Amino acid sequence: MVRTRWMVSVMLGALILVALEAGAAKTPDKRPPAESASTARAQSRNLLVNPGFEDGSKGSSWMPAGWDTSRANLPTVLFTRDQFNVHGGKYAVSVASASGLYYMAHNWSQTVLVGPEAWNKDAVFSVWTRSSGVEGRAYVVLQAYRDTISKMAKVWGMDRLDAGQKLGINAIDDPLVDLGWKRAFFPEPETDWVRREVRVFVPPSVSVLFVRCGVIGTGQLVIDDASLTLEPAQPAPEIAPHANLLVDPGFEGDDGAWEYSLPPYPTMKAERDTTIAHSGKASLNLTCGGDVGIIQAQSGVCQVVCNRNLGGKHIKLSGFMKTDTLQGSAYVKVYCHSLKGVGQMGSVAPLSGTTPWSPMTAEMDLPADTYEVWVWFAFNGPAVGRVQVDDASLEVVGPAQGATPGTGKSGP
Repeated sequence: MVRTRWMVSVMLGALILVALEAGAAKTPDKRPPAESASTARAQSRNLLVNPGFEDGSKGSSWMPAGWDTSRANLPTVLFTRDQFNVHGGKYAVSVASASGLYYMAHNWSQTVLVGPEAWNKDAVFSVWTRSSGVEGRAYVVLQAYRDTISKMAKVWGMDRLDAGQKLGINAIDDPLVDLGWKRAFFPEPETDWVRREVRVFVPPSVSVLFVRCGVIGTGQLVIDDASLTLEPAQPAPEIAPHANLLVDPGFEGDDGAWEYSLPPYPTMKAERDTTIAHSGKASLNLTCGGDVGIIQAQSGVCQVVCNRNLGGKHIKLSGFMKTDTLQGSAYVKVYCHSLKGVGQMGSVAPLSGTTPWSPMTAEMDLPADTYEVWVWFAFNGPAVGRVQVDDASLEVVGPAQGATPGTGKSGP
């Protein structure tokens, strides 16, 4: 999984908002009408507080009740609640970023506590968004966690760090595990109002749902009329033996199925590269310049496969990696998320220095109660050098082979 979330000045933000308003005034309004509250309730109860951002927080002119923002402490990020550009009602919110120097996800979010009433159902998050001047990735995401600390922080009305201390749980012993995860990226620079929707299955023991809407890079995302509902679970997709379960495995598309995880150093970049490829026309390029931090973290590109039919299977992750003057180690790793926790298996012969395209593999038995599998093509960063990734594959090769679930083997 993505284990770590690397959490405009007012003038620049105002300019972005004014530009958006000016463009909207010249364009006929083609958006469909906002769905009425009565229609939404007839379908399923909306679990979100203040889903249309109509109510403000007491004592704040810009913060909507029930919502929170990411914290980057950057002067180039602006969060607003205003009446300039709305989909329904009188208010909408937006996040604007004027700098892509650091790879960070700036977002609005809400935390929703759930229990047995949500288990074995699908959670569906929908929201209306409008993009303006986006250079990077705008997104919405729905995450299902078993997370005792976040649950009690919500109950006690305190931040997560204080709740962990009150519970006596150290950061290294934090038992949180994500069991459902779906992110939708939309890189279009300009859009009218578009309804976005993501869906996850909610496994037993999940206690917290997170919804987030934001932007990575520069530009503005306007958000309105959000909804989080529970619905009967759709059947899990059947898995054909040896079929590649990854989306866009060769990075020939817009790489929207892949997530990037990079610590916030200015010279660390991840981008699709059409100048170098193992096959096809593109690969994924991970680079780090001269900045070398005191603390290194697993960095790279990853993809999640959420399918409860993966339980009890033996899986194989493979792909090709190429390094150029890398002052660190590049490797592949696979994680399985089950009700028992997180298991992992990685390549035993990582790459470093300058190497040609090299096959990398990792195999693993999955516990019967597996709900998520994360695959990573990674290096420990920041570390000066370059890593190329191409032709990734995740396949089920048969039933679990070992006596102990979560075991496996790996290769160079």
